Amino acid sequence: MKCLLTALTSLFFISLSAQTGTVSGKIIDSASKKGLALVTVTVFRAKDTSIVTYRLSTESGEYKIPGLPMNIPLRLMATYSGYDALRKDFILTEKEPAVNFGEIGLTGTSRQLDEVIVVAERPPVVIKKDTIEFNASAFKTLPSALLEDLLKKLPGVMVDDNGNITINGQKVNRLLVDGKRFFGDNPQMATRNLPSNMIDKVQVMDDKEEIDFNNDGDLSKIGKVVNITLKKAIKKAVFGRVLAGLGSDERYETAAILNTFRDTLQLSLLGFANNINRSSFSTKDITQLGGFSRSGWGTINGNGNAAGQQGFTVDGFSLGGTGSGLARANGLGFNLNHSPSDKVNFSFNYMFGNTHNDLEQTINTQRFFEDTVVTARTLTTKTSGGRTHNLASSGGWKPDSLTNMTIRLSYAHADQWSEAPSVITTTNNKIGAVNNGTGVLTTNGFSDSYSEVFMFSRRSAKVKARNLSITQVLTYNTNPLSSITENLNSYQYPVFSNLVFQQLRATNTPTTNGYLFVNYSTPLSSRLTLRLNPSLTYQKNQQDVITYGKYLASGNYDSLNVSLTSNLAREMTRGQAGGVLSYRINNVNLNAGVGWLQQWINNSFTGGAGSRLYYSNVLLNLSVNWKRFSVGFSQDVNAPGINFLLPTPDNSNPFFIVYGNPGLAPAKRNNINFNGNIIDARKNINFYFSGQSAITDDAVIQAIELGSNGIQQNKPVNVRGVWSNYFNMGFSKQYKNAKQLNVTVSGGTDFSLNRTPIRFNNEDSRLTGLSIGGNVGVALNWNDLIEFSPRYSINSNQSHYTSNAFNSANIIQQVLQGEFIVRMPKKIVWETNMYYRHLNQVAPGLPKASVYWNAAVTLLMFKQDKGQLRLAVYDILNSNTSVVRFINTNAITDNRTNVLQRYFMLTYTYNIRSFGGQTTKVGGNKSLWNF
Repeated sequence: MKCLLTALTSLFFISLSAQTGTVSGKIIDSASKKGLALVTVTVFRAKDTSIVTYRLSTESGEYKIPGLPMNIPLRLMATYSGYDALRKDFILTEKEPAVNFGEIGLTGTSRQLDEVIVVAERPPVVIKKDTIEFNASAFKTLPSALLEDLLKKLPGVMVDDNGNITINGQKVNRLLVDGKRFFGDNPQMATRNLPSNMIDKVQVMDDKEEIDFNNDGDLSKIGKVVNITLKKAIKKAVFGRVLAGLGSDERYETAAILNTFRDTLQLSLLGFANNINRSSFSTKDITQLGGFSRSGWGTINGNGNAAGQQGFTVDGFSLGGTGSGLARANGLGFNLNHSPSDKVNFSFNYMFGNTHNDLEQTINTQRFFEDTVVTARTLTTKTSGGRTHNLASSGGWKPDSLTNMTIRLSYAHADQWSEAPSVITTTNNKIGAVNNGTGVLTTNGFSDSYSEVFMFSRRSAKVKARNLSITQVLTYNTNPLSSITENLNSYQYPVFSNLVFQQLRATNTPTTNGYLFVNYSTPLSSRLTLRLNPSLTYQKNQQDVITYGKYLASGNYDSLNVSLTSNLAREMTRGQAGGVLSYRINNVNLNAGVGWLQQWINNSFTGGAGSRLYYSNVLLNLSVNWKRFSVGFSQDVNAPGINFLLPTPDNSNPFFIVYGNPGLAPAKRNNINFNGNIIDARKNINFYFSGQSAITDDAVIQAIELGSNGIQQNKPVNVRGVWSNYFNMGFSKQYKNAKQLNVTVSGGTDFSLNRTPIRFNNEDSRLTGLSIGGNVGVALNWNDLIEFSPRYSINSNQSHYTSNAFNSANIIQQVLQGEFIVRMPKKIVWETNMYYRHLNQVAPGLPKASVYWNAAVTLLMFKQDKGQLRLAVYDILNSNTSVVRFINTNAITDNRTNVLQRYFMLTYTYNIRSFGGQTTKVGGNKSLWNF
């Protein structure tokens, strides 16, 4: 990897050092003689009008374009919305490597820009008020390239490994096609499925709908909307992907996702099955290709790790690769979206999935107290599985340009089961063995979830900046679960004894939640704005626990254990009335708000005991916003979660018993947060930072008691003065030259400092946790033939204590990873990637370092490379491991799980891109499938 990095870095600097020329000057308004900012200055090859490069003028109108080729005729074109285009021909030579055109005046015109520019010389970038418009044909891509490949070439646009898009540091919320929400709210739907050669323009603008629901003047959190304009209207289309693969060690994968639309009707179908610890689809395929996010699906939880496991769930539905250990999954689903008009849209989808996991896990926990170290090691072999059914639908109505309404409904049912044999041993560095146990934990259960969301926004037609938004949410969840624990435990200290533990514990935690949030803003003057944001929350929670012992005569679990059986019910109503005054001075917004929070809580326990609580608090809210910078102060009061309140202990693991505390008080939090973004669009530089600092009183921590027999007991308690701080910053710089070498350099650092009280065996201390991390990387792309993207990161986690009874610790993790791709010769793609991780310390018997190295070669087939035959080998060195080390209070825990190791996989993929209107030699203009 070092050799590759050195070679490509040398290539980069050689390219930079090659003899090139420069053109410069200043763009002014021919009438006012003032400099014009953000004028697009493009250099073409005069012979074929192909683009060499371009720049945007500075605020004073100046520009400088280096790295231009020598001794060939070139043409400079300056374009700006509302002005006639201006052209200058020139040639750079060794005698005259730099040309300065001086002041160039642009003449205003009332005609549209495209009407006065030769089509072959369309500028790559045009800025029109609040819209940035990219000309797709100005950015060269491979014949098989998709929209995502095109976006990566646009200045200021970053696309990460998960397909998330940012433009000049701001996230992209939605992607439209010809101005319509055809591909749903998640922007990645089209990025890996629309061919780039179908795209005419890419337009970028602020998300006005997000502004309607977050009208506090803080533009730093407002995302972007991208509109894709197609070269010609697509009325009928089919696109998607099918794949099938077989590998060594009985590995397999198969998947198909098909999307078809006619005008405004979209239908998506998918199916998959695999046992390779990865999803057969990416999040982009599901939330965008299938359009599933349009039906109200939006909670995506990833499960990626350094050991090659790459799975995720969508609202609890697994697409493979989730959970720990070796996973296999299969499922199918469909999605229907329809927009009969610009004012109405609706959708419906259903998905079914089945998962199975085989886990081998080693957990080693070392707990330090003075000169004593108690080590508990658990070896678990767990088999688990589950089935899920998810249904969702949504509808939207936009009666006019000022009003927008959306309703979303969803239901999910999941079955789950597991069987986990385990061996537990506990030792003390002074007295030796303390206890050991062998047993099985068996669980069975299911869950049902319902949700309804209604959103309404209305902007005033008469009063600018007067907006009203209403959000209402109703959810209900129930999840009955039974756990059978059967253990044979031996205790060597303080006296030798054996205990047979057999118990069934049945729990259910039904939850009902209702939310109503209103946001109303109206201007009181040209500078002063009033915002009202009342809210109402209702929660009803239950914790039902029934415990049975095993009746020896019958062998059934029907002997009720009254002492471990209880019921807890809580109803909580939370109402907040408040408002914010916002005063604007030029680009600065000063916001001052106050809210009156009232909470009514009714707790009831088994036997009629309970409590009625009322809390009233006045909360402050202050913030300052300036352009893309903001700093704010806020307060909040939150009641403890019901899971902390149940007085009946959870002894499902007889060596680890968890108690509740019905007397917990609400936590009071004071929070300061800040964020900012510095963008230089001309130099393609983006710098961002964010952070927060919070002090919480009556926060909840776990008081720990570790007995001499090795049994640990946890009980939640309130503590004062929990202080948490977090800060991160990062940068990215894009460089593009005439040699078709594109380079993106990025890096960042994050820092967290937390101070919290801890209590262990009645010894109080204060823990200071310090985490410092940093990363730097470079991505090189030479003419789409060679790509190289190495990245290095380091992270240090430290713990320090005020009491000498606890020992400080420092965990350092270093990661070096990279990907190398070569697309030569034609129709052959070579790729390899490596992930190297090193820990400075681990528990005895566990590896400090891990290397995960993969390689593949792909043969491209057919027009637009629709067919792909790929031979890959994963974990070439057969050294893949998964070890995680972390600090928790006065303990260091190492967690090792089994992972997939070396295997080969041969996969064939066919990309379906059949668009209406395209003619073929056979079949005329019919689609591949007709729906």
